[in-house]
Amino acid sequence: MHQVEHVTTVIIGASFLGLGLASRLGPDALVIEPSNGVGNEFIRSFKLSDRKYAPLTASGIELLRELIRRNVTDGEGRLHLPGMMPVLIKHITGQKLDVRMQTQVVEMHPRDGKFEVMCYDASGFRRIVADRLVDTTSRCVTKNDRGRVRAKSLNMMLLGSPGTHHSEGLSEYPIYQGHFPNETVLKFAVDPMDDWITARRKLFDFWLNRPEPLRPCAFVTHADEFDMELDTMQAPIQPGWDWLPSAYYANPLEAYDQGYNFEVGGGR
Repeated sequence: MHQVEHVTTVIIGASFLGLGLASRLGPDALVIEPSNGVGNEFIRSFKLSDRKYAPLTASGIELLRELIRRNVTDGEGRLHLPGMMPVLIKHITGQKLDVRMQTQVVEMHPRDGKFEVMCYDASGFRRIVADRLVDTTSRCVTKNDRGRVRAKSLNMMLLGSPGTHHSEGLSEYPIYQGHFPNETVLKFAVDPMDDWITARRKLFDFWLNRPEPLRPCAFVTHADEFDMELDTMQAPIQPGWDWLPSAYYANPLEAYDQGYNFEVGGGR
């Protein structure tokens, strides 16, 4: 017989938005994450932005202070993405958030005004019954037809700087700078319908035939996740069940703030 667990709110995805929401709800929230990482929609996708964001919530301000203290960000808002992972882990443990890593959602069913979520982890199958459900994944794993990807890219880390006259030939390949000089990220757009194999092949073909301004650069690595751009910041599916894709936001601290401020079941 499957174990049955009753919680107030289930949050799908240990995203920045999901962790922001869990930080406000505290023991009333359970976060389910299929991978072994947190904040993947930014950290593992190499999602950088030139847009600076100043947190508005007390929890977001505290998180920013910790990032500054650990030299993970600077006064211009540039981020050292790998350094964000241990800060988030420290935040989870410090806030005593219930985050279940490497836990896969197998199926989900609304029933009698509640939501039954069947999960699989190292201990086997377990059934969770929740009053409310918030899906923060890019693809809306709890209702696949809701996820609409406007644009998608497979980002790559470069070593070195493009040639000084790089406006011609690079206009369609945005380049962003992380906190440290050797963190240069090129955003390589792929078709929203491309799978991982197709996107990698396109990226490698591009690099072999890259524009002249990129010839001085070395290809360090590519991201482990797609960088997603989505059309909507929120899609109510039914009362008590919302899709809030964390990847909608350009800055991880903004996504965190949005999650912290979200009123589950009551809109914004």
